[in-house]
Amino acid sequence: MSEEERLEGLDRRLNRSSLVVVLIAMPLILFLHSAKAALSVGAGAVLSYINFHWLKQAVDFVVLEGAQGRKARRILFRFVARYVLIAVFLYVTIHSSVLDLVFVFAGLLVYVVAILIECVSEVFRVLIQDYRNART
Repeated sequence: MSEEERLEGLDRRLNRSSLVVVLIAMPLILFLHSAKAALSVGAGAVLSYINFHWLKQAVDFVVLEGAQGRKARRILFRFVARYVLIAVFLYVTIHSSVLDLVFVFAGLLVYVVAILIECVSEVFRVLIQDYRNART
């Protein structure tokens, strides 16, 4: 498997892990806290998804294409716009009572949790592989 295929698999695993985290967290928070809190986690998770993918797109563009070409402005716009989007969303959240700020921040951490899950699973995969190689 090539490095590019492994990285594409990583993207799929991170998306899947983040979706599983949200699908577990939202009903749990709904049960333990409120619908407003669960909706806030979902909104934060959507922002986390946008932020992660726009950041990944910008980094991939700079690394793979050297920030050259016609797409550079659009990629730069998205790189900056992700901060603006989060700031505006948090500002509106603070100044309205539609969402709960703490739970929005929890939703923003969904990809951090997904990355931690991926790190732990990778460590276990390597340990199991080493254990099997040592036994043979």
